[in-house]
Amino acid sequence: MIDRAARALPASAAGGRSAMAGRSRRCRLHAGERSRGFTLLELLVVILIIGIIVTFASLSIGNRALDDRLEAESKRLEQLLRLAEDEADLKGVAIGLQFTDTGYRFLVTDNNNRWVDYATSGILRPRALLEPFYAELRMEGRLIPPVKLDSAEVRAGDDEARAKAVKPQVLLLPGGQLTAFTLDIKAPNYPSYFRIEGDTLGRIKRDRKQEERAVTR
Repeated sequence: MIDRAARALPASAAGGRSAMAGRSRRCRLHAGERSRGFTLLELLVVILIIGIIVTFASLSIGNRALDDRLEAESKRLEQLLRLAEDEADLKGVAIGLQFTDTGYRFLVTDNNNRWVDYATSGILRPRALLEPFYAELRMEGRLIPPVKLDSAEVRAGDDEARAKAVKPQVLLLPGGQLTAFTLDIKAPNYPSYFRIEGDTLGRIKRDRKQEERAVTR
């Protein structure tokens, strides 16, 4: 009897059930596609976040390495200044400090009263600032340009002209006195730098400073 009743159902009812089943399958397929799409999107977001984190970590490590080198370079110069100050007091001679376009050197007068390198080797030998650092020397608030030892005027001049180019900007005198100065050791496009200051009483100090805007060289 049930079989006869089922066979007696209208064809429209059977078609309706078939259509509903088809829609159900399509909905499941679309839901699966959406699920796969969201998973891919989430994966892309995670990859993007990881890339950003790695980028910032690399920048942080690079800046840290640069900052460590900058601090080491400024500390070395501070220690050399203190050593030259002690040397001037111990030997009773004036020692000069000259900044050039390539680095810096300590000077002393020879028998002809001309400034020459204090030493060609050893601790107080001429030195170059490590790349990419540079120095800014100020005296009485004025920026003192570095001496260009390789300039055309110096190369073309005689011995006297070259000797005039070898003059100190800072003097360290016996008794602990020195020329007051401010010296900034900087790196291009880096806001942090170190300042070394010396006063007329021979006191030398070094501090970290921060620029509002990094200087491009």
